[in-house]
Amino acid sequence: MRTFASWVQPVASVLAVDAEEVRTFIRAVAGPFWEEPSVVEGWTNRDVLAHMGGGNDQMLQSVLRTVIAGGTVEPAALEPDTDAENAARVAERRLWPLIRVIDEYESGAEELLGLLAQLREDQRDVPLGAGSFTLGKLLRIVEHERHDRLHLRQLEASWPKRSDARA
Repeated sequence: MRTFASWVQPVASVLAVDAEEVRTFIRAVAGPFWEEPSVVEGWTNRDVLAHMGGGNDQMLQSVLRTVIAGGTVEPAALEPDTDAENAARVAERRLWPLIRVIDEYESGAEELLGLLAQLREDQRDVPLGAGSFTLGKLLRIVEHERHDRLHLRQLEASWPKRSDARA
């Protein structure tokens, strides 16, 4: 059982619940579902999952690793992915076996929780980049954004369409 600094606990709880919901969903659907179009224009359901495993969480993990190691987070590390970078990562994962895409998501979710468990009480106000942006503020954004839950809802929206079409 992991323990978290008091200011990290709410974020970790949300991310753990969301990751478990995603894991439950991805284990419940059949292989053909992943190759079907998603509700995200131009992406299959597999592409959505690939984005979840190889996208913004990797930026967060990099920031957390730097903070835990006592390093300085450079402003460029906080820049959001461009559409082109995101598309390139998704395209790369189209070549992977589905199980590798699933494993990447699951291991990334576990790594993220492990990194959050390493944060200390005194790291909430660690500055990130320039200005007054702090680690605590970043984690509050992550908590409210609920990136994986958003994409899970998109996958779930694709699932009934498939079931209804075959009924």
